[in-house]
Amino acid sequence: MRLGGLDNLSLKLASLGLAVLLWFVIAGEKTSEMGLSAPVELQNFPKDLELTGDPVNTVEVRLRASPGIIQRLTPGDVSAHIDLADAHEGERIVHLTADSVRVPFGVTVVKISPAIITLNLERTLQKSVPVRPRLLGRPAAGYEVAEVGAEPAEVRIAGPKSRVQEVESAFTEPVVVDGAETTVMEHVNIGLEDPLLRIQGSPRVRVSVRIRQVEQTRTFDGLPLEVRGGSFTARPPRVTVVLGGPASVLAQVEGGSVHPYVDAGLLDEAGTAQVAVELASGLTGVEVKETQPAEVALRPVRGSRKKS
Repeated sequence: MRLGGLDNLSLKLASLGLAVLLWFVIAGEKTSEMGLSAPVELQNFPKDLELTGDPVNTVEVRLRASPGIIQRLTPGDVSAHIDLADAHEGERIVHLTADSVRVPFGVTVVKISPAIITLNLERTLQKSVPVRPRLLGRPAAGYEVAEVGAEPAEVRIAGPKSRVQEVESAFTEPVVVDGAETTVMEHVNIGLEDPLLRIQGSPRVRVSVRIRQVEQTRTFDGLPLEVRGGSFTARPPRVTVVLGGPASVLAQVEGGSVHPYVDAGLLDEAGTAQVAVELASGLTGVEVKETQPAEVALRPVRGSRKKS
């Protein structure tokens, strides 16, 4: 038993000697310093809060260790951590210490810059905004953009409350209509000017651009006015009709294709009636813009009376 005790004592003394020797070796070894940019990781970020302002994404960290360890350090070995588990809306001032920085064993944090970080937190807000398609170029000569639409017409956005409240619409990638003579349809991505905002759901929409011939107007003067539904004379007996539509179609319209008339079927005696216009078939896209005058006076023809 005494021999075993002496053996244990010898082992303990040997271990102590090695530990002391190792301490002297380490204590006597020279140290080195270096600086690294460490990413700032925000841990336990509340789901209903958003970071605003200009966030600090990295901090400069001054590190000290033995030359061998320093030489092997890479930016991925070091990071700063901020715990937001108890964060609330408003301004939060965070003090970074050596305990806030993750480093490999044997490395000491000497300095952090900046050591104080201010975070501005806001509540998350969502809302729907209309999609505003952007067009690039011009249709072919004699053609124009008649209508622009997006499907879906609205998208839902999310982000810091104050930023979301300022947004009135989302925009699309440019849709090229240069030289187009027919409808253009394209699937494009949606964008937002504020980088702190994001699209909820699909970021793509279908944009439809209807192209038509440039519309013009054409005036037909002195057209005879037909009285329908009774024996009346109209004053004035002739009217002017203004038509609008594609230039190529308007050029083919003749006076005989335009029939202004009034309906006297509800009149028993003198009165006024609105002028209507009947167009011949085949005048695609042509519509009546105006009649001059818009209404006329009607007087019964002498010796006639309305049939019962």
